[in-house]
Amino acid sequence: MKIYIVFPVHNGLSSTKLFLEAFQRQTVENHELVICDDGSTDGTREYLQSNSPAVKVVEGTGDLWWTGGINRCVSHVLDVCEENDFILTINNDVSIDADYLQQKLRIAAEYPGAIIGSLCVFMEDPQLIETSGFLVNKKTCVTTSITKRGELRNEAHTGVVDVQYLPGKGVLIPVEVFRKIGLYDADNFPHYHADSDFVLRAFEAGHRVLLDYDSIVYSDVNLNNMTIPSQKMTLAGIAKTFRGPYTPNNYSVIQNFAKRHFGDRWRMYVFRKYIQIIGGMTLRYIRSSLRSAKERGKT
Repeated sequence: MKIYIVFPVHNGLSSTKLFLEAFQRQTVENHELVICDDGSTDGTREYLQSNSPAVKVVEGTGDLWWTGGINRCVSHVLDVCEENDFILTINNDVSIDADYLQQKLRIAAEYPGAIIGSLCVFMEDPQLIETSGFLVNKKTCVTTSITKRGELRNEAHTGVVDVQYLPGKGVLIPVEVFRKIGLYDADNFPHYHADSDFVLRAFEAGHRVLLDYDSIVYSDVNLNNMTIPSQKMTLAGIAKTFRGPYTPNNYSVIQNFAKRHFGDRWRMYVFRKYIQIIGGMTLRYIRSSLRSAKERGKT
């Protein structure tokens, strides 16, 4: 039984170096790192060849984004793996503890065939939760996170809990799942939400999905997405999250998710999703403005 750790990169060499350091500290040995270098121009490929010869690097075209890049990695793994192996999807801009893979294998042995996610916390403040797992209510056309962004970790955040889909940072997936439902959908989800769609498809196909609170991923969150509770919110920054197919709040991507998983009620999902998105960003914008005004008042 082997774990293949996979992620795509397009530049970001400094982040990749930090992840490799964490990866090399792992307490289990039966694993392999597969990276899709999607046209990096910052020396990523040369660094990996010189300093990490055991890492398998697959070539990208420079325009694969997350979904195309992760599919290159997964496709390689499916060509070489055994049927009892696992694929772990993760990002390069994260860190993990030395016993992270050991914890994943422990839960996998306890729950055979399950997809197992991680609790993602902010690298700048690991006591605050970034994201975890999600539940889906087909009647109300609402998806709900089991934790709140910026929520303080406490004694309740331990053990495993059933969910229906997960973000892609730190998700252990049995190879058999890919054999059954295929790869990530790069056509409908070229960058964001392909991870959520894939896991929800697997859940709908009968695979159990778990969030393991004790598998911790320390996430260096992208400031451009306006998601960090303490960051300064700007109207220009908020607007940017809605523009283009590679942004998290792009209408076409959310519509594709809705049509696939909510059928004839997809419009209700889209409506309620945007109410949720806009409401959350408006609240954070107001809080950010109040913080800025308070800071100006102190000077």
